[in-house]
Amino acid sequence: MSGIFSGGGDLGSTVDLVPIIIFDTVAALATVSLALTLAPAALSSTVHRSKAWLSMITTMMIFPLFYLLNASSQFQNKESPPIGLCILQAGFIYAGPPACTTAVLCFLTDMTLGLRSMLYNGKRSKCFSSALVIIPSILFASVFFEAIALVNADRGVHFDSAHMFCESNADGPQVKISALLTVVSLFLTLCMEGWAVVIIARNWSAVRRIRRTKADLQLSVMVRFGVFTLVVGVAAVLGAVTLPDNVAGGASWNIFLVAVPLFAALAFGTRRDIMSTYAFWNWSKKSYPKTLNDVAV
Repeated sequence: MSGIFSGGGDLGSTVDLVPIIIFDTVAALATVSLALTLAPAALSSTVHRSKAWLSMITTMMIFPLFYLLNASSQFQNKESPPIGLCILQAGFIYAGPPACTTAVLCFLTDMTLGLRSMLYNGKRSKCFSSALVIIPSILFASVFFEAIALVNADRGVHFDSAHMFCESNADGPQVKISALLTVVSLFLTLCMEGWAVVIIARNWSAVRRIRRTKADLQLSVMVRFGVFTLVVGVAAVLGAVTLPDNVAGGASWNIFLVAVPLFAALAFGTRRDIMSTYAFWNWSKKSYPKTLNDVAV
């Protein structure tokens, strides 16, 4: 998400290598962790997740990869890498944050509607559920091509002040569009999460009964999601603070913000069925029921 909020193209005469190495390591670790989270759900017959969950994890996984596009140029004491690659990375970075937060929103919406449908014996629209899966991809493509067009028009692309990734001028419309979409989707996510809490509170006795049946709705999922949403919110606030002033210490903010997908891996990849997929010494003993919690989250 840091591509939205960083500014400045002044590199000075030297490049500080340590923050760049940490930044690249965190981005690579986040990508690998989310890949390991996604693999069991995509390949294993014992791990079941919704399509909205798969969409969210996939979006989160490819996001930190975009920061590594110019890894070979970060350590060179030059203003920017080749213009084509720099514009491409800037487009990816501006499209990533709104796509990620929208994917989170769609997943939470899918989970909340599933909870409401189960508690009130309602039916869910298959078309709407399918839309929740493809909306993040549509938004990503739209913002990406918009950002590419705007960045390419003014040629104002350069390395950020910490020499970690390519960005455009902080006052460009692509920056404002990406930031606005990210904040709006994050706000809607908080509203949706509040609605889920209200539904659970109003039907607490029913929820407790459901937890004792084969459906096995685990409220720990809501706690995990709440913690992750808080992390995303903190990242957005920190980014908003750096936007107008381009404060010193941008490298630290960049490292924290690119670590947000890593928090997603910790929140959603530490479930028992996913972790046990990699417990090769216990494969012969594994037999997990297909629960609502597994299917929905």
